[in-house]
Amino acid sequence: MKTLLLEGDITAADTFTALATRGSETAPSLQLPADWSKITRIVAAVSHDSAAAGSTVFILRITGASVRGQQDIVIAGSGSQAVQAGSDAAPLGMDNFQLDDADIDVEGGDVISVQAAMTDNDMGTARVVVSLYGA
Repeated sequence: MKTLLLEGDITAADTFTALATRGSETAPSLQLPADWSKITRIVAAVSHDSAAAGSTVFILRITGASVRGQQDIVIAGSGSQAVQAGSDAAPLGMDNFQLDDADIDVEGGDVISVQAAMTDNDMGTARVVVSLYGA
């Protein structure tokens, strides 16, 4: 089983943001391995800095030349209270999202686009990390 890991920061609500970095790699390849025909599993983690009070849902969008049809997946829901100045409150972490039977058809060797959005309320900066598993 092979994986593709991507990450990125979401800084505004209701806007899809490309997950296009991987650790210190600022421009990793978004080309799927040539022998992939399916994304079989998805694991995602989200955390935000609770800069604003409210609630939001995070959506993952998988599309691009390699994906046969656009796939939108709800990966996390979150709520928080505003962190007050001088507070030592930690950023909010949510449980990881795991989809073990993704079954998304892809064309190996083509480019994929992975994006994430926080809906409705801007909770501050959110970090999203996604691992796609293929076969």
